[in-house]
Amino acid sequence: MTVRNLDALLGPRSAAWVGVPANPVQQGLLDKLAAGSARLQLHRWPNGVPENCSAERPLLAILGDPRFADAATMRRLVDLDCRAVLWMQPDAPTPAVLEAARRNRVRLLGPRSIGFARGGGPDVSMLAQSPLPGSLALIVQSRSVAAAAADWAAGRRIGFSWIATTGGEGDVDVADLLDYAANDRNTRSVAVEIGRIRSGRKFMSAARACARVKPTVILQTRLADHAAAGADPVRSAAFARAGMVEVADLPGLFDSIAALERLPVMQQARVLVVANGAAICALTADAVLREGLTLAEIDRTRRAALVGQLPSLRFGSGTIDIGETDEVQTVAAIRELLDAPSLDALLFVRSPAVGQPHEPVALAIKQAALGARLMCVWLGLETAAPARRISSEAGQATFTSPQAACRAIRYRRDYARNRELLTRTPSASGLVPADAASVAAMLRRHAAGATDAGSDAALDLLTAYGLQLVPRWSSESPELRVRLDCHAEVGMYLRVQRMAPGTQIAYGILPLDDLLADRLLDAAEGEAAKIHQDRNEVRRALLQLSRLAMDQPRVASLDVRFARRGDQMMVVRDARIRLTPTSLQDRDRFALAPFPAALSAHLALSDQRRVAVRAIRPEDEPALISLLESLDPQTVRLRFFACLRHFSHAMAARMTQIDYDRELALVVYEEGGTGRMRALGTLIADPDGRAAEFALLVHQDCARQGLGRYLLQRLIDLARAREIGTIWGLVLQENEAMLGLAARLGFSDSPDPDEAYCRRVELRLGGQ
Repeated sequence: MTVRNLDALLGPRSAAWVGVPANPVQQGLLDKLAAGSARLQLHRWPNGVPENCSAERPLLAILGDPRFADAATMRRLVDLDCRAVLWMQPDAPTPAVLEAARRNRVRLLGPRSIGFARGGGPDVSMLAQSPLPGSLALIVQSRSVAAAAADWAAGRRIGFSWIATTGGEGDVDVADLLDYAANDRNTRSVAVEIGRIRSGRKFMSAARACARVKPTVILQTRLADHAAAGADPVRSAAFARAGMVEVADLPGLFDSIAALERLPVMQQARVLVVANGAAICALTADAVLREGLTLAEIDRTRRAALVGQLPSLRFGSGTIDIGETDEVQTVAAIRELLDAPSLDALLFVRSPAVGQPHEPVALAIKQAALGARLMCVWLGLETAAPARRISSEAGQATFTSPQAACRAIRYRRDYARNRELLTRTPSASGLVPADAASVAAMLRRHAAGATDAGSDAALDLLTAYGLQLVPRWSSESPELRVRLDCHAEVGMYLRVQRMAPGTQIAYGILPLDDLLADRLLDAAEGEAAKIHQDRNEVRRALLQLSRLAMDQPRVASLDVRFARRGDQMMVVRDARIRLTPTSLQDRDRFALAPFPAALSAHLALSDQRRVAVRAIRPEDEPALISLLESLDPQTVRLRFFACLRHFSHAMAARMTQIDYDRELALVVYEEGGTGRMRALGTLIADPDGRAAEFALLVHQDCARQGLGRYLLQRLIDLARAREIGTIWGLVLQENEAMLGLAARLGFSDSPDPDEAYCRRVELRLGGQ
């Protein structure tokens, strides 16, 4: 299950308390519900679930009494058409309870959850106070983190679209809620805390889907030990690969909440510092630079105009010391500066002074309504608290320190930067494929039933994948250490370390392309990035190791050191390999679905032209844009329902950089001379896998050659293999060729309820 019935869980109209509260905390929640503050109709069933119920649907059942935490109670709730349960038991529901819930697809939140709350709506939580309305969704596993974040946000007058705690995740987990948030029209951004990833593939798929459309920040928590303090670096690599921005600690989570709810999107993060003191200007400028942001400069004309109004202003590099100006002068200066096109944010930092308290300035800024690009830091404690409250009530971003404010700006900037990096178009790898079956047989001979196959097996494996070995008599020192390993939650990854001063260990989730390999090397090389002249060789080696991991499912880990010999990076002859007793499935090894090479095929069209069919790759973007630009206007309109003339990189990247776990796209290339892309068929499943939408595009030069029928039949077969229940598509009512093809393949045809000029074609496959 994923998003099924989460609307019933997060938006119930009535709630039923089954049994009696088992402890004071549950009693507090029941009192809250009874008082009406939860905005729900409450029903009490102290003796268990009745046979009949007049409660308004959707109905939420609250199970805190251990007497009713059983399959029989769940079956009775199913009979009443209950779709959601808050499981307030200390232990997870038993398999029998979960099986009974599946009859009606009842969703369970818990165990060890403090519930959920909608900003300005239903509140079935043990939070100290109901959240204000907002557009940020907060998804957490930890009850204490949820309570702390909600209380902090209340003090800053920051609202939420909703807050949900998954606790022990007996059913609903973080991935389910990420999918829900991605499609929730009331949510514009998402903050996540996670301590355990239940299913790496499911989590990464949901995280990518959410971060692709909404700014998403994440805080990871784990039990610290002496061997592994701090964040798990492999998890961090997975979060970055999904497009999420990771925060380092609880204050960072709080800052990110303020950034997501109060700050505008920033591409460059050019920050102008305005403060009432030279030292404060210097300290704040230092904070800007430490966070990797840019100090904004003001043009000479604007400087001269400001000095004419306030002669005491002192300009520094990206800073302005306004000195002892009053509130009227301060507001006038800030208003003028915010008009400058050279800055993305103005950071106003103020220290209290005798006869110049914070409050009059805070009130003046509130009344001036200077916009979201202004951020305020009121220094101090006793005199700062009223000013912070005034700023918060005005909906302004306010922070306790320059460092916190700069960190918040960086989170906003990093999301935009991550999205841009992850949608760049990689190049074709150019790697010569190895004979994977022969290599697997070689590994079996080397291992002979053992899991530690030794150095000879590792060297033979690396040679088979095109990596050259250092000659036996060579004395070159190793310059690069790479470990291929499998993380318990997010699967196969590479650990890369340059053996040189100024470098650091970096981690990359597999599979890799050339851009991801470059990002991995950038992270590993740090300040030493520009001194290494062997990037092409090292990048190629990393891509070969990524390919090796995908081809050889028995490889559990591999340790390799590389040395430079001439202009080549070669493998040092001390490589080690560890194998699994049997081959593992891709889902158990990769949190990101690898390229489905098995979908490749060759086809002869009706006019005997030969074409190649395979799944789409990110590097297909240039060929896709060429195909789209070569279409006649009628073909474009029939496919996109509009007369498009320009096809952007963003549009093509969305079509080529897909999640193979949820989407399929088959591309058709001419074989032989031109190698042009001629057709495209796509299938996009909903998060539940219950239904999938298809779309076809065939170049007009290949029309009526059987290509559309072939692609649609392939998509039907693939959907059936994935146990998708229904495949459907929208077709313009004038597109008689597509409607006729769908009819011949068994699709039903009906008017689309939302688009009068469209027909909805649908084929039921069984499945879920």
